[in-house]
Amino acid sequence: MKSAVVFGARQPLGYELCVQLLEKGYKVYAKDFAEWQNEDHEEKWLYIGRNANLQYEHLNHIFEEKHDSIQYFFIPLADFYKRDFPEIQERFTQLLKEYGKENVFSNSNIVLIQSSAIHFRNSNFYSEIERFKKEIQENITNVIEYCIPINEQDKFLLSTTNQREDWCTLKISLSSNSIVNEIIEHIETTAY
Repeated sequence: MKSAVVFGARQPLGYELCVQLLEKGYKVYAKDFAEWQNEDHEEKWLYIGRNANLQYEHLNHIFEEKHDSIQYFFIPLADFYKRDFPEIQERFTQLLKEYGKENVFSNSNIVLIQSSAIHFRNSNFYSEIERFKKEIQENITNVIEYCIPINEQDKFLLSTTNQREDWCTLKISLSSNSIVNEIIEHIETTAY
C-alpha cells in the first residue's frame, strides 16, 4: 500500500491532501499541532477521521515509530504562511531539522507546496525552509516543489525537483481540491 505523511493535516491544504490521498488508496499519517486547531478544523475532520487508512498524531515531537516505507512527505507550506503563527513556524522548522538528523526522510520524496506570493520570501520561516531544503537535498533526498497560484488570474501550477534546474507549468482550475488533485496526479505519473 502506498503511504504518505501530511504535515499541517487539519489546515485547509493539508486537509485536502489527506482527503485526496485517502481516496487514491494511500495509508495517510496525518500530523498537526494541537494548538493550531479550531472548531472548523475539528468539524471537517469528522468527515475523514474514522478512515482505517488514516492515522492522526499531534505534531509535537519526532515520530515515535519508524515509517520505513513512506513514499511521500507532504509539507503544505502555504498553510503555514497563511496562518502566520511564528511560534508554530519556529517549532515546525525545528522538527524538520530533527527529522533530517534522524534520517526520517531517507528513501522518501519530500513534497513542498508553496504559494507564489513573493512577500513571504522575506520571512525567517522562508529562510529556514530554504536551508532545510538544501540540507535534505545534500543527503540525496528527492525534493519535489510546487508553487500554487494565490489569485484567480493565475491558472497554472509550477513544479520543479532537485533533479531539474527549471520549473514546468501545469494548467489547473483554482479550487483547492483541484490543485491538490493535480499535484497528486503529477507525482504519480512522473517517475521520482
